[in-house]
Amino acid sequence: MSVLKEVLGKLRQTGVVGLEDFRSLKMKDLEVLTEEIKQWCLYGNGKPEKLGKKHKEH
Repeated sequence: MSVLKEVLGKLRQTGVVGLEDFRSLKMKDLEVLTEEIKQWCLYGNGKPEKLGKKHKEH
């Protein structure tokens, strides 16, 4: 499993992401994660079950 999927899973379960998680991501994965968080906040109403539903491997 990719690091990005692990971080998304952790965020979905706990609702938080630590700095260690951000540090473990590559720059491209970090950009994808921030876009996922933006989409989640705008369209998912902050509900954890809606986070990362449309995530695609790049």
